[in-house]
Amino acid sequence: MATKRPTREGDAPVDPQARTILDTVKTLAPGADPHADDAQWLADFRYQTALLKTFSSDPEPVHAITHLMLPSESGPLTVRLYRPKPGPLPLLLHIHGGGAIAGSIDGHDPALRALANRTGWLVAAPAYRLAPEHRFPAQLDDSWTALQRLIAQADALDIDRSRIVISGDSIGGTLATALASRAASEGGPALQGQILLYPNTDLRRDTAYPSRQSEDGNIIDAKSLERQIDLYLASDADRTDPHASPILADDLATLPQTLLITCENDPLRDEGEAYGQRLRDAGVTVDHDRFDGMIHAFLQMGGKLDATDRLLDRIARWLDAR
Repeated sequence: MATKRPTREGDAPVDPQARTILDTVKTLAPGADPHADDAQWLADFRYQTALLKTFSSDPEPVHAITHLMLPSESGPLTVRLYRPKPGPLPLLLHIHGGGAIAGSIDGHDPALRALANRTGWLVAAPAYRLAPEHRFPAQLDDSWTALQRLIAQADALDIDRSRIVISGDSIGGTLATALASRAASEGGPALQGQILLYPNTDLRRDTAYPSRQSEDGNIIDAKSLERQIDLYLASDADRTDPHASPILADDLATLPQTLLITCENDPLRDEGEAYGQRLRDAGVTVDHDRFDGMIHAFLQMGGKLDATDRLLDRIARWLDAR
């Protein structure tokens, strides 16, 4: 378990490769007009989010990629399966990031291919509904449907029911831990772990996490984050719902052992690490790595960042012990 060390404004240099990405993002996607209406702002944000695939590695060949169309109360839910090899495999259900208002399994495709190949696990990625067209908790409901339906078809899909882990990046990490909590409270499958990659954990307004100020503008800027949250949630009261802000949950003791990854130069760094401490205080085993010099969303940047390769190795090692 890594020990959290304090970071003060100005003493955390960005990794040179990550700095190049930040400079490129500014060139390709100048900041969205803060005065634009929601429709225009959302279109700009989705464009900017889709640009992250520009930094991905080339798509790796995978043994098999298939799609399931799962029935749900809102209509068919697509889940993409990345199978790195034949035979029964453990299941890694990965929930993609994008603020719950953008992002896609297509945008994460190179990263998900690499994740499956590196870990040897069957990676399943649900194409959950996005806000604001479908507000919270639609994204959690879709993830719950995916988990339940996959386990119901475990034999047909060659899934090892004894080895199931949920993971997610950014808001996907928030949804992953909310899903783990729901599985524990609503009779879901027993989970061997949760992997939380630089998650949002506190969606309240005006939170006093130092990294929100010191790392403002590194992929995420403060004003944009607030607008994302407003478009994601159905009401301001949802900001204190523990499924939206997991750090506010009364009891975290039922959650599974956790791999927590944070980034030194990420505005969400401090809230992610505070959530890790809350998990430890509840008795949950937490392995935490803070990646020095690294920025938000670096799972998707394997074509430009050496650190992404180290991240994949870290995840693979952790899963090997599950």
